[in-house]
Parts: sequence; C-alpha cells; structure tokens
Amino acid sequence: MALRVYNTLTRQKEEFVPLRGKRVSMFVCGLTPQDRAHLGHAKTYVAFDVVARYLRHKGYRVFYLQNVTDVEDRVIEKMAATGREWQEIVHTFFREYLDGMEKLNVASVDVYAWATDYIPEIIEQIQGLIDRGFAYVASDGSVYYDTTKYRDWGKLSGQKVEEHLPGARVAVDERKRNPADFALWKAQKPGEPAWDSPWGKGRPGWHIEDTAITIRHFGPQYDIHGGATELMFPHHEAEIAQAEAFTGVTPFVKYWMHGGMLMVSGEEMHKSLGNYWAIGDALAKFEGEVLRFFLVHAHYRSPIDFTLEAIEEARSAYARLAETVVNVEAELRTAPEHGPQDASLRSAAQTARERFEAAMDDDFNTREALAAVFDFANAVNKALGSAGREALADAWTTFDTFGDVLGLWRRRATAMAAPDALVDALVELREDARKRRDFVLSDRIRDLLGDRGIVLEDTKSGVRWKVR
Repeated sequence: MALRVYNTLTRQKEEFVPLRGKRVSMFVCGLTPQDRAHLGHAKTYVAFDVVARYLRHKGYRVFYLQNVTDVEDRVIEKMAATGREWQEIVHTFFREYLDGMEKLNVASVDVYAWATDYIPEIIEQIQGLIDRGFAYVASDGSVYYDTTKYRDWGKLSGQKVEEHLPGARVAVDERKRNPADFALWKAQKPGEPAWDSPWGKGRPGWHIEDTAITIRHFGPQYDIHGGATELMFPHHEAEIAQAEAFTGVTPFVKYWMHGGMLMVSGEEMHKSLGNYWAIGDALAKFEGEVLRFFLVHAHYRSPIDFTLEAIEEARSAYARLAETVVNVEAELRTAPEHGPQDASLRSAAQTARERFEAAMDDDFNTREALAAVFDFANAVNKALGSAGREALADAWTTFDTFGDVLGLWRRRATAMAAPDALVDALVELREDARKRRDFVLSDRIRDLLGDRGIVLEDTKSGVRWKVR
C-alpha cells in the first residue's frame, strides 16, 4: 500500500508523492526559547521525529529543517522582566530544550535555523511584498501585510478576512489598514534589539521568519510543513499568504500536517492552573524512553491526556516490550541453530512487519503500528526457548526495525562497553567459580557485570546474559 498522509489543506488523506522524486523537504515550526520547553512541545517534536524516521526507512532522502525564533515579543518581555540580554535568554533555554530532545531520542533534525541569521532574506521578502502591492509601510516604519489583497486568505484554517472584528479576535491597531493585517517588520522601541532596514531600525514579525528560512533552503515550494494544531491560524495561514504572494507559486506547501494537543487531566496545560509540565521536570520523574513511548502510543493527530496513571500504564507496557527485545538478544547467544518454533516465529515476524508497515503507511498511525509490535512480542515470548538462531535473528532484526522507526528500546550508553566474547568469558569464569563453591568470586563477577547493565539469568539450558 502506498503511503498516505492527511493533508490539513484538503482535509483528506492523499498519496504521498514528493515534488522531487525521493527527496523530501520537511519543515516543522520550532521553539521560541524564552521559557522552558514543555510536554506539548515534546508531543509535536517526537511525532515529527517519527515521521522523518519512517520516511527515511521507506527510502526517502529527508532534509528536516526546524526554525528557532530567537527574537520575538515574549523574548523581549522576558528581557524586561529579568534584565538579561536576549541572546543569553534564548541560548539558555535552547540548550535545555536540546538536552530534553536528546533524552527523548529526537535525533532526525538536520538543521536548526535561527531567525536572526536570516535578516537579509527577511528584508528581501518584505521588500518584494511591498513592491507587489501586498504590504505597506506604516507611519512609524513598521511594515504590515495587507490581507485584503490576498485572495486565498483562510484556505488552510477556514478563517475569512471579514470575520476579524476590531477588538474581538484581533487587537486594535491604528497603524493597520485592516484588522486582520499582520506585522512583517516591527519598528524599534526603546531597549529592544533591532536591525537596519529600508524602513528604519526594527525586527522581524513572527510569521515572516519561517517563509524566509524555508524559501532560502527549499525554494518556493516544498513537501511537508508540520506543527501543532494551534499554529494553523494565524501563523500557518500567514506563511501561505506571504510565500505565495512573494513567489507566485502555489501551493507553497504540498502537505500540511498538524498534531493534536497535549492535555493534562482533561485541561489545557497552563502554569496558572498548576498543571504545567516542563520537559526537564518530566524527565526527572520518568525515563525518556517511557515518555517517548507514551507519546507515540497515540496517533499524532489525536490529543493526548497526560496523567500520572496513564504514564504508569505506559511504563508497565513499555517494560514488557523492552524485556522481550532484551530476551531475544540474550537467547540468540545460546540457542541452537534450529528449533521446533522456527516456522511459527518467522511467520509471526512477517505478519508483524506487514501490519506495522500498513499502519505507518496510513498517515503514520503509530498506535496501530504498536498494536502489531505487541502482538509480535507475545508470539516471540511463546517461541523463546524453542526457536533456533536464524529465526531469532529474524525476530531481532524485526524488533530493531520497529525500534529504529519509533525511536524506542535503544541501548543505554553505559550498558555495553565490552564485546560479547569478553562477557561470555566472564560468565564462564563465574560458572567455574560456582562449581568450586567460590561464591565470593562468582558474586563479585555477577555484581561487576550488573554495574555495567549486564544481567545474568539461570535457565534450563545454562546461564543467559542480557543487556538492561
């Protein structure tokens, strides 16, 4: 079955056909690092990490670009509140964000593009919009996009220009010609960071940075734009209006993908409600792999309700899966070449791969993909002890493929520093010590291996070791 993607622009699933053969250009709205990244961010970035991983698994060459909004109203508010420079603020919170992404195994982004590195491209696009009649300069040197000049305003979200009543959905601003118009360039106010421009010193508006970045890297049209649902309007709507007016090429993006919200016990997450979870705080309480498993267990377009009970259920379920994977690896070391369960295990692996692929081909349905993984794990557990090395190797490769796509059951960095042959030799020394009833030495070897994440298990066929 061909890969199908739900396109927010058309409100339907469409066959995924990139613009340039096997090359895929993918952009996801990134962080404004003016505060700690939270679990809502984690949901979005884990989801699109899986998208990039699966596309690469399918043989596509993905260039995954994510922006960093390093100058913006909230950054300036943080400057005023703390007395810190804007560069210090954004770099501090961005380093914390990257640390969280590493622990969540989000590893597919190729380039993090900082908005202020693209000031020349931003100015070029704004001037182009002015020249084409889609933007105007206000009395203070700010520049606004004229939404009445763009015929397709609202085609992504369904919002229409005439629905924007002054003082209701948009702020009253006497510098605007129309209530729905938005800032492309903001004239400098005292104490704010600023750059030179043809209209005076100022800084970019929020929306223009993304089109400047993507057109610089991808050209006037690209394959996938991802982000959270709440960014659909006005942010993504503004991106389309800017880019298509500037280049004349439509559609700006072929596939728009939006992820569902993360709720906390049925409510939106807000600091004022006391239900705010920073990624760092969550990682201090729960393992990164457990949090990632919790997030990928839901389809990316679905909302997730984060509760302690749900996380504990995820922890238990993930532990069962991870234990099965570890047991297969351990069994491989001692299993005979063939066993009575070989045929059934190979059949189960083939079925699991087909079900996993079908689920992921259906708009990256990780929930159904994991259902296939769980059923395969049950079949594997029944075959352990009665399957040969070749069938177990096939099972291990299958699990490895699933783990690579979903970003799960990776080995701990400290778990396995020694080659298998050396561990085998230490296990043999321990067995010799036990036979001599030298329990001090045998326990010492067991403890040393345990400290390095290697667990010994006594089975009917001898000692089996595995990496935790």
